[in-house]
Amino acid sequence: MQYFFTSLDYATVALIAAIITLVIAYLILKILVSVVKHDLLRRRVPTALVGILTTILSALFWYFVIMAILSTLPGFDEMVLAMGIIFAFFILAIGLATSGVLKELVSGAFLVTDQDFGAGFRVKAGGIEGVVESVDIRKSRIRDSSGNLHILPNSVVEPNEWTVYERQNEKH
Repeated sequence: MQYFFTSLDYATVALIAAIITLVIAYLILKILVSVVKHDLLRRRVPTALVGILTTILSALFWYFVIMAILSTLPGFDEMVLAMGIIFAFFILAIGLATSGVLKELVSGAFLVTDQDFGAGFRVKAGGIEGVVESVDIRKSRIRDSSGNLHILPNSVVEPNEWTVYERQNEKH
């Protein structure tokens, strides 16, 4: 009977500690996401990318909070180890599967915020000369002098050099 009450006391304390940890983690995450979101928007990162990044940040944060809570409880050591291994393989699979998309998103984030490349600029980029019609997170659209619209992946434009012949605000 004594063992039952001792383990019940421990379980009660562990449950209270877990609840307090979750509440504190929630508050920290709200502040962290708010700061990151504000900073990314201030840097003119597209809203869609900000949403993706804050969702990934939140998921990673909660994963590590849950792992920390479970690692303090007796009998969950094997589960924590298994979750760590699964997480490592999951990240590897995601990284391999999305490497091309991630390259486009990163290039797009840089292009969207670049002061030397934007809608209305007359440029030569990716072997195409014309006027930039739009730049989004994945593609840039350039209309050449013949009226053809060229849609270029941002990873073709951003890591290479481009020439700016005329900026939008320099037009007469």
